Amino acid sequence: MNRLCLSFAFAFLTFLLSPIPSASQSQTTDIRPHALRLSGEQIKAEFKGITHEGAYNFNAVGEARNNYVETHLEDGRTIYKEENLASRGVWLVNDGTLCFVYEDDMLAGGCFRVYKVKNCYYYYSDQLIEHPDELDRDYWTARSVREGETPQCEAAIS
Repeated sequence: MNRLCLSFAFAFLTFLLSPIPSASQSQTTDIRPHALRLSGEQIKAEFKGITHEGAYNFNAVGEARNNYVETHLEDGRTIYKEENLASRGVWLVNDGTLCFVYEDDMLAGGCFRVYKVKNCYYYYSDQLIEHPDELDRDYWTARSVREGETPQCEAAIS
C-alpha cells in the first residue's frame, strides 16, 4: 500500500513540476496591445512584390488547419499555393481593404482589413461588420508573415 501511495505521490509531483506547454495563438488571442490597422497605401507598401506565408482555419487550441504561401506580384497578379492547390488571381486594395479574386473556384477570395503586430499580419474579413471594438472580438480570419521571416508575434506560423 505504501508503495502505491508513494508511486501516486511521485506521479502527482512530476505532473506539478512539469513545464506547461505554451498555448498556441488562436482567434481569441487579443492582438490589440501592438496592433496597427494598415491603410490602403500601407497595404500596398507591405504586400507589393512580397511573398507571404500564412495560416487560417484555426481550431480551438490555435492550431492552423491550413497553411499557404501567396506571392503578390507588383503588377497586381497573385500566385496562391496550399498543399495540393495552386491558383493564380489578382490582388488589389479597395477602400482600405486587401482584396483577392482567384481563377480557381475552390478559393473564395474576398476583401480583408489588415492589422500588423510586429512582423505579423492579421486579416479580418470585410464580410463581418466592422465594429469600433473590432480587436476585442474573436474573428480574425487568417494571419501571415513575409516569407523567410521568423514571426515575432505569438505562436509561430507553421
